[in-house]
Amino acid sequence: MFKFKTLYFALVVMCIYLVIPGCTQAENAVAPEVSAGKWFNADGFKLADNSDKIVVVEFWATWCPPCRKSIPHLKKLHEEYSDKGVVLVSLTNEPAATIENFMTKVEMPWIIGAESSSGGEYGVSGIPSAFIVVDGKIAWKGHPMGGLDEELKKAVEAKQSSVAPSEDAKKKSDQD
Repeated sequence: MFKFKTLYFALVVMCIYLVIPGCTQAENAVAPEVSAGKWFNADGFKLADNSDKIVVVEFWATWCPPCRKSIPHLKKLHEEYSDKGVVLVSLTNEPAATIENFMTKVEMPWIIGAESSSGGEYGVSGIPSAFIVVDGKIAWKGHPMGGLDEELKKAVEAKQSSVAPSEDAKKKSDQD
C-alpha cells in the first residue's frame, strides 16, 4: 500500500509539473529566435523575418493531454487572427516522424516545428506554454487556454491602432 501511495503522489506531482506552464523568460524581454529540425506548413520560420507581425510561440507535445485539449482552441485563434497579422507557431522537441503521424489525425494548419530545442531558450519547464511576441519582445506568457485570447485581442488592437494613424496621414498627404 505504501508503494502505491508513493507512486500515486509522484504521478500527481509530475502531472502538476507538466500541466502548469513554467517559464523563466520575463515579459518585455527580447524573444529568443526559434528553431526546429523540421517545419510543417511552412518552409521554415524565423522571428526576425516576422518582426512586423504578432507571433504566438507555443510549446507542446503529442503525449500531453492539456496540449491536445488546447489544439481546437489554437485552431480557432489561427482562423480568427491569421488575416490580422498574427502568426501562430507551435514547437515541440518530439521527432518529426511523430509529429507527421499525429498531424494525419489532427488538423493543425498553422506553422509547426518538430525537433526544436527552443523551449530551453524560453525557459519552458511545463507544457503547454505560450508566448505573445510583439516587435521582437515577449508581451505575454502563460497557458494557451488561460488568457491568451484576451491578450492576443489587446495586442492586435494595439498594433492596428498604431498602424492606422500613419495610414491616415499617408492618405491625407496623397490628397494634398
